[in-house]
Amino acid sequence: MAAADSVEGILTEIGFGRWQGLVLVASLLLHATGPAQQVGSTLFSAPVPFRCSHLNSSTHSPSVADDTDNKRTTTDEDLLYDFPSQCLQEIYTPVSDAGPYINRALPDGVSKISLSQKATGLPSCPLIEYDFSTFDSTVISEWNLVCEDSSFRPLFQMTYSIGAILGCLFCGQMSDWLGRKRTLQIGGLLTLVTVIITSISPWYWGVIFVRILSGTGTILMLFPMYTLISEISPPSQRTITAMLPGLIYFLFMAVLAGVSYILPHWRKLIIACNTPLLLFVPITFLIDESPRWLLQKGRSTEAVDILKKAASQNKVILSSASSVTLDKLSQMSKDIVTEKFQGNGNSTDDISTCQMLTACVKSRGMRTILFVTPFMWLLKRSLYIGIILNANNFTSSNPFEYVALSGTMGVVAILISIPLTLKLPRRTLLAGTLAFGGILLFLELPVPAEYWWAKWIMVMASFCLVCGAFQVNYLFLTELFPTVIRTRGFTFTNLVGSLGEMSTPVVTDIAVQYQWWAPSFTFGLAGIMGGALVLLLPETKDKPLPETLQDAEDRYWLSHKGIEEEVTTISKDTAKRKEAFQV
Repeated sequence: MAAADSVEGILTEIGFGRWQGLVLVASLLLHATGPAQQVGSTLFSAPVPFRCSHLNSSTHSPSVADDTDNKRTTTDEDLLYDFPSQCLQEIYTPVSDAGPYINRALPDGVSKISLSQKATGLPSCPLIEYDFSTFDSTVISEWNLVCEDSSFRPLFQMTYSIGAILGCLFCGQMSDWLGRKRTLQIGGLLTLVTVIITSISPWYWGVIFVRILSGTGTILMLFPMYTLISEISPPSQRTITAMLPGLIYFLFMAVLAGVSYILPHWRKLIIACNTPLLLFVPITFLIDESPRWLLQKGRSTEAVDILKKAASQNKVILSSASSVTLDKLSQMSKDIVTEKFQGNGNSTDDISTCQMLTACVKSRGMRTILFVTPFMWLLKRSLYIGIILNANNFTSSNPFEYVALSGTMGVVAILISIPLTLKLPRRTLLAGTLAFGGILLFLELPVPAEYWWAKWIMVMASFCLVCGAFQVNYLFLTELFPTVIRTRGFTFTNLVGSLGEMSTPVVTDIAVQYQWWAPSFTFGLAGIMGGALVLLLPETKDKPLPETLQDAEDRYWLSHKGIEEEVTTISKDTAKRKEAFQV
């Protein structure tokens, strides 16, 4: 990997300092908004207790005495809570097949009809009143997504996932075509605009459409940022720069719970939690483009100038060998640089995603990576998002408490994962945490409800393990794909992963209504299967980032299979190219 080694050597000399610091600040600001965008629906569209009544209801609920004509005695079993969250067909039940309906209501003075009632147009809940003791307003209470309209509730989260899928379709191509920096700028501006529109839109379907754009914008920021920070970090600091944003993400998840408690109105909350974008967008115009991407595009002069600027800002004097390498790179033509950094004579400007995919399939190492990582991410993201969105099913009735505890567990997970990532192989750490996290969800199932504290411990321990695996996975993925397709490989993997995230509300909101054990069983199985798939991938710890498809192929055989003879055969056609790069 001569090309990779040369760039890695220069970045190692440059070290980590002020030059990378601005990019890291941008990454931290981006991840501060992540909880509101990705898991905020737990609070934005939280269910609000309600009660329904007919349009001709009196100023108070019928009393027990109102039922005397039906010759029925009301017992304790007939009594409902003040806000039972039940539709009228659930409250009014016939005494017999041909008999009259009995109103199963509380006695006088307990259940009251207030002026806060509003008409819904729903047959089973013409008038509705909400209990606003916890939230002032949520997506559900504002648009009355209850009873026959309750099926629209998952759309708020699902459409964000649809937008994320669309972002994955375009993000890789844009990042490889326009560059990491320009894609970040487009994503930041798009997300900022969608947040503003979401906070003022009076139409539910307008919000749903904007949520699609919001998911797209988030992806256009997130994945190029991971690619950029990994490509400019020296090898010794790459683990820290990849893990630290995850720490901020979970820290702000806990902050999200506190802010939502202070601002229990979903529109105000979504504005408050996305204010870091006001700093992120300007910073994207101040940072530099990735030198690796510039070299891969044949723009060697710009890449060399940025590397020299990096050394100057970090107050480092490059060695004579690195200076000679930079001088030779700056004098090379675009075709020569492209040949040395891509392993072929064509610029990626001329290679479509389909052609790149065909080249990957022909490479046994890349073929394994390309088929295994997407399914592993699908299972991992289903498990991660499933635990977060399943707040009300995993024994917690307090969404603030659940989100705050989830964020706290995430912070703990990252703090534990950082030293483990520095010591343990990536595959061992990922496989163990995903599999054991899934097993804990299975073990939670037989625990009786009265031992709620034991169920909480198991679920939170599982979430802690999954959080650590989630962040390590981002680092692992950037190290698996070569520079020539890194962002496209990243986004393709996440595109498939988004399918798992999009289907998660179906399990947490719908399947659980039929089988209470569906979430724990589904997500537990996802963790075990995801951990098993990790073992099929090559190890990347302490290895230079691959620049070409051939670099990734060599790593597969040497690092994963340990068959050096295969590398000799496979690399035979590119040996001269690699020798020529030894400058």
